[in-house]
Amino acid sequence: MDRDNRLSQIKETDLTESRLNEEFITWLKTKGLNWLLLVLVVLLGWMGWNIWEQRQVEARDEAWIELTAASLPVSYEEVASRHAGIDSVAALAFLSAGDRYLASIQSGVRFDRTPDQEDARLDEGTRAEFLDAADAAYRDALEALAAAGPDPAGHAAPLRISAWFGRAAIAESRGDLENAEAYLREGRDAAGDRYPKVVAWADRRIDGLPALAEALPIPNQADLPAPETLTPLSPTIADDLLGDLLAPTEPPVPDSGGDAPQASDLFAPAAPAGDG
Repeated sequence: MDRDNRLSQIKETDLTESRLNEEFITWLKTKGLNWLLLVLVVLLGWMGWNIWEQRQVEARDEAWIELTAASLPVSYEEVASRHAGIDSVAALAFLSAGDRYLASIQSGVRFDRTPDQEDARLDEGTRAEFLDAADAAYRDALEALAAAGPDPAGHAAPLRISAWFGRAAIAESRGDLENAEAYLREGRDAAGDRYPKVVAWADRRIDGLPALAEALPIPNQADLPAPETLTPLSPTIADDLLGDLLAPTEPPVPDSGGDAPQASDLFAPAAPAGDG
């Protein structure tokens, strides 16, 4: 009896396992391929996301490295065009290019020349060219910041302030005081309540613009006063001791008829003892 029960249990177990295998095979044939494709798609998407993130990090590092290595306006502009949309690299590159042009305008020396070269000084044509290039660079910086979207936190405010003040400096160099004032007001508005010292500095600069409209008179050489002729002072010798030091007198000569010892007597060898 027990044997028959064990045989029946074995048969039922075999039937159950066979049924499960058939159901699994049926599931694989009907739905298994779809689930397998779904798993593969998720795995590939995860791998693609990781690859995209890695490339974004590499592109950001490359952009900042190239920005740091740049030194000429042309190289700054290449960095800005190549890495537009990565952080604030483009805006910083345009600002750096404008600053290089503005520094040359203020110093009167070309940035691509050494001071000892003959054409190192800016002529009128080159100065006008640098003014146009600097203004365009600052304008491109503002456009790059605008293309980056809204900035409610004000992180890009220092860049906007620098760009507006740069354009104001270029307008002042051109004598365009109207636009200079407008650009200064834009920079002051960009500073807002976050940078009160910048606002105060912009107000002082705006107040000083009318003085730039007045040409400073340069006097002629004939109108300058003649320099006074000064007579060099000579010291007065009133002290006898100081006079003796400056004009020493001859020492007195001793009288040869007295008992003063002679030099030969002073340095003569002593007589041997016992002579006498």
